[in-house]
Amino acid sequence: MENRLPNIFLLVCQNKREFTVRELALQMAVSTRTIYSDIKKLNEMLEAAGYPVINADKGKLIYEEPLIIEFEELIGSTSNFVLSNQRFRRLRVIESILLSGDHFTVEDLVKELDISRNTLLGDLKEIKEIFRFHTIGMEALPFKGYQITGNERSIRNLLILTISEDPLFFEDKLEKRNSQFLYSCEAFLDDVAKRLNVELSDVSFQRMLVTVWVTYARLSIGKWFPEGPREPLTREEITFVERKKELEELFGKEVPVDDCFYLANKLGEASVVKYEELLSEKWLPFHLVTNEFIEAVEKEYGFEAFLTDSKLYEGLLNHLRPAYKRALSSEWAENPLLQYVLDHFSRLNKAVEKGAKVLEDKLKVTFHEHEISYFTLFFASVIERNEKQVRRTPNVIIVCNAGISTSEILKSRLQSIFHVNILGTFGVRNAALWLKEHYPDFIISTVPFRFRDIPVIKVTPYLSDYDIKEIQNQLSFLTARIHISDVMNIIHKYVKVEEDQLPHLKNELSIYLGITEKSQLKKGIYQPMLKEILTTELISAKFEATSRDEAVTESGRLLVHKGLAEEAYIRAMIKNVEVNGTYIVIAPGIAMPHARPEEGALDIGLSIVTLKEPIPFGHPKNDPVKIVVGLCAIDHQSHLKALTELADILMDENKVERLIMAENAEQILDIIKEESL
Repeated sequence: MENRLPNIFLLVCQNKREFTVRELALQMAVSTRTIYSDIKKLNEMLEAAGYPVINADKGKLIYEEPLIIEFEELIGSTSNFVLSNQRFRRLRVIESILLSGDHFTVEDLVKELDISRNTLLGDLKEIKEIFRFHTIGMEALPFKGYQITGNERSIRNLLILTISEDPLFFEDKLEKRNSQFLYSCEAFLDDVAKRLNVELSDVSFQRMLVTVWVTYARLSIGKWFPEGPREPLTREEITFVERKKELEELFGKEVPVDDCFYLANKLGEASVVKYEELLSEKWLPFHLVTNEFIEAVEKEYGFEAFLTDSKLYEGLLNHLRPAYKRALSSEWAENPLLQYVLDHFSRLNKAVEKGAKVLEDKLKVTFHEHEISYFTLFFASVIERNEKQVRRTPNVIIVCNAGISTSEILKSRLQSIFHVNILGTFGVRNAALWLKEHYPDFIISTVPFRFRDIPVIKVTPYLSDYDIKEIQNQLSFLTARIHISDVMNIIHKYVKVEEDQLPHLKNELSIYLGITEKSQLKKGIYQPMLKEILTTELISAKFEATSRDEAVTESGRLLVHKGLAEEAYIRAMIKNVEVNGTYIVIAPGIAMPHARPEEGALDIGLSIVTLKEPIPFGHPKNDPVKIVVGLCAIDHQSHLKALTELADILMDENKVERLIMAENAEQILDIIKEESL
């Protein structure tokens, strides 16, 4: 960045005073997110040049010893490092190739990158394999150089990935006017996100910024999507199409509608940290499958609070849509906490992986292990919220082949330094036999030893300072919590408890031990069946509506008349249709208007209105609407069982046709009840 990076470098790295991220953001009229991104880039440059990095701790920026070099000198040294480092150099070669159009020559690349011909030829062999993995061709043409072939989407995706991994791409490549172009792209993206009521994560925002730049760069060399026009369906597509002229002014050239769709799709794949509840395509399937997913994980893992935690449901629902879109594109979001999840939530992650089969089967996608680990973190947060950390003394064993005197000395030292429960000392063979029936928290061994996934710390018999530090680290990571499920499992090993006594025993133990789960202290979320909530009073057959709003109002009136909602709920339903009109139409001929629980919902309710004459709702494919289903719910989950049953009926074309043809409420209810028998 032409202006900001040198200024930040001057203020933070050549000054003894402490700065805050907020202070710099105000001074430079940018967001704190942008400052954090700039600090990350500066640190990559400093590290590449062999200088200490800026310490960013809790919003404070500290640089211990001021540097006396100029910013230009820093850029020069890091640029040389990039070209001398094989990985970074190959990133630069890929970038140059994909930004050159259909053809390139070795001579052009040698001149542009200032590297030797032999080095470049060696790099091209490896790059050709990378291209093949991304279904991009690189063929030699006699006397012309090389030709690049492949799907435009694949080329752009690889270019975005490459630039995102190149820490100094923009600093090395962009002139001042292009730096201003990036700032304008940043402002455009901020405005789009605001329009969509989403807040992107920092990583996602930077990836989207690269995506916008790559789209501009590819259009500049005459590369666009040849797919042809189609109706925008997703909220992101509609927004980008509406902002097409603004995007063209930003790019200074025509932007085909399919390039708008590409940008919209990439935004749909982006992870968010905040998402207002606006409907999108597949909103109903996402709601229903999220509930099934939670139930599947709870069944596998056995933690009841999963079923009643609204934050879990909302978090998974918000994460599922971008994760689904990434899976459709055979991409995934890299989770920097993957190894932490595998190390500390191994059993939970396996349960989530099994439960995710529900998502994969219903949505027809496959989720990468990184995406699975993100799902696991949502479930882990429920455990954190619902379990009080009652610490117990960690259980360890000693494995030592040097004889009883050595093992006793080691045992004595361990007990004098650490608060641990040593279950025994063993040789390697006996330890393996003992571990078949026991499970300590970790193992301390004087010899190389491994057993299943139990952590092992190899130490010297006299326990050096390094050994002590390693054990302290292990203890700091070990929560050593008391889990009520573990207590119940121990009881089951020795005592047969009657089925009707189990809930009372579990409740008393958890209260006594101070680890009561919230789900045990409050009534779980009851999900009534469709036949329990749908009556003839909630059904209107052959209703004569002259407009969309009349049809929606009738579905709401039935709910109000039954005492399931206030009058204000009808107004909220109409407003919601105005905002989310396209997505209210969930299937051909079927609309499902509703509003948020706090907008006047009093209880769970479903109403069914069949229309005498179909009414257009504005959906490009599913119009006109013949059946309107009014939905009323007091939370995000209690209505899902009934809604699932109704959705199954509405997916049956024969059933739908019979509902439309029914003359009165009684006939409609009979058709519904057939499915519930």
